[in-house]
Amino acid sequence: MEENSKSSNSKILIIALTILLFGLIGYTFYNNNDHKEAIKFLQDEKEQIIGNLTAMEEKYDVAIAQNTSLSDSLTMEKEKIAILKDSVQNLKQINSNVLRRYRGQLATLEKTNTRLLDEVDSLKLANNILTEEKDSINSQLEIQTTYNDTLVAQNMELARKVEIGGAINVENVEVLAMKMRSNGKYTETNKAQKTDAIKVAFRLIENEIAEPGDKEAFIVLKNPAGMVINAKGTFTMHEGEEAKYTDQTIVNYENANLDVVMLVERKGDKYEAGVYPIEVYVEGKLVGSANLELNDSFLGL
Repeated sequence: MEENSKSSNSKILIIALTILLFGLIGYTFYNNNDHKEAIKFLQDEKEQIIGNLTAMEEKYDVAIAQNTSLSDSLTMEKEKIAILKDSVQNLKQINSNVLRRYRGQLATLEKTNTRLLDEVDSLKLANNILTEEKDSINSQLEIQTTYNDTLVAQNMELARKVEIGGAINVENVEVLAMKMRSNGKYTETNKAQKTDAIKVAFRLIENEIAEPGDKEAFIVLKNPAGMVINAKGTFTMHEGEEAKYTDQTIVNYENANLDVVMLVERKGDKYEAGVYPIEVYVEGKLVGSANLELNDSFLGL
């Protein structure tokens, strides 16, 4: 009876120990699974932090490439991110406290990242607006420049036409050889040896748009050899060249027809037979010309 009782107690103890052993094994397995899950969670948390830091680095690279006034600040923030990223990557032992501290630093960097990138976007928007305004202004300037060039060309053409239209011209250029009688009066002749003076007469014709006032007139008388006779000095022609003249006078032009007479008296040797060209200039511009032909005198006359 005692033996049966002892045998029964032994079985109960074995069963209890077996149950306790399985319980311990189950508890150990459960704790081990929890530990693995915790390690995996912490590792995932670490990778997520690294991923967020990498994403911010890429955004900074894009913003820095835009070369704005914030480029220096962006570069400094990117360096901070690189330092934190390097610390997380080289972390040997992962625990929740360390990751919590890194999470706090990440949050601070993300706030700065958001603020700086917003400022970059604002600067970019402002630059785009300024660029559009600049392009618009440049376009308007090109249009205005083209318009001004057109006006200048038109004004130059108008000035040229006014100059042409306002020029003083002459008509009826008449050249006569004159001889002096004993009473001091001149009469017309065509004999070279008897010519004592050459009379040049011309008419300044009416021009309402010409500039009125005193006008300087010159005559250039040349001998048959092409030399200027009795040159008194030089004057400036319209083209800017200097030329000798035979006689000069100033007339008061009032936009109406005006007759002008000039008398060139002989000085020195008598005239020779031949053709004498005469040119008339007003204000330096050639306005008329004529020829005087002098013949030999008949013997005995």
